[in-house]
Amino acid sequence: MLRIIKANLLLGAVLLTGCVSYSQHELAPVQSWPPQAQAQAVKPTAYVRTTAQYQVNRGQPNATAGKPAEAWEQALVDTYKQSGRFARVSTEKVTADIYAESTLTNHEQYNVASAIITGATFFIIPSTARNTFTLDTVFKDKDGKELGRISKSESVRTWMHLVLIVGIPFQQDTSELVRQLTQSTLDEAVKRQLL
Repeated sequence: MLRIIKANLLLGAVLLTGCVSYSQHELAPVQSWPPQAQAQAVKPTAYVRTTAQYQVNRGQPNATAGKPAEAWEQALVDTYKQSGRFARVSTEKVTADIYAESTLTNHEQYNVASAIITGATFFIIPSTARNTFTLDTVFKDKDGKELGRISKSESVRTWMHLVLIVGIPFQQDTSELVRQLTQSTLDEAVKRQLL
């Protein structure tokens, strides 16, 4: 009987582990969306190329693929379309008036010893990690001449602990974070007259 109780406690501890992520709000909010500027008689077309990277601590950034990268690209492209600044936004290699090459880097920083202790204690001892999302965008004209570069960053703090199972519904949506970074990038690009 004691063995069954121990097994149930262990199973409960594993199933009730959780983490809570929240934004650090380092990115200044965009005051008006879509961006306000002189309306063009003819809106330009845009080709958007995105690259997603993941970096851990001091390691080298590696290309990211799969569902997160696809969701981030979709959020970025949707934000370009919602801006109302372009006649067409495409991720297919086509002739366009504006070429936007965006690199999104997710730089995760954490203490390895703390993470091991948290895992070994089944999340009884908490640990934390910080993910800094940086969106670097290079804007070029149809001839390939660079118009300008814009870099925007925002950080997300994640706490991992046994009792944080209740916080799972309140996780920071990284697609929404990419949307905010893209809005801020486009807002600055309009102010700097890159578009």
